[in-house]
Amino acid sequence: MIIILKNIPAKTKKRDIKNFIDPVAKGNWLKKSGQIKSILFLTQKNIRTNIIQNHVLVEVLPDSVAERVIKKLNRKMLLDSYIAVCEYKIRNWHNDPRINHSHANNYKNFKNKRICERRDPHEEIVSDDIDITSEKSFHTKGW
Repeated sequence: MIIILKNIPAKTKKRDIKNFIDPVAKGNWLKKSGQIKSILFLTQKNIRTNIIQNHVLVEVLPDSVAERVIKKLNRKMLLDSYIAVCEYKIRNWHNDPRINHSHANNYKNFKNKRICERRDPHEEIVSDDIDITSEKSFHTKGW
């Protein structure tokens, strides 16, 4: 199951996310242990207001452990700010509740009234995962 951590601080690193989720995902002798499969950082920017929001997508296996992670870590602090943890749902026409699949053939000739995305039209995804690498070392010479 993929879970999303919303509105995380910009200075968050992958190891911070791993250290935040691992204690809950490990479980104990009564609870099943799970593993973190992947971590992906997303950055959204509102073009009008220049507000930047950072989110993280984490794939946790199995689903029972992911549900436990959501339940335990929702509204907890990560790097001095409260974050929201919930299930990331992928929406496509198969699971779209607006479509009645038994009557879909009757409505094929109608024009789709949905003009644009439901998101704010001024939102854009700035970057997925930023890694800074270089052959030279990063340092300053001092004052």
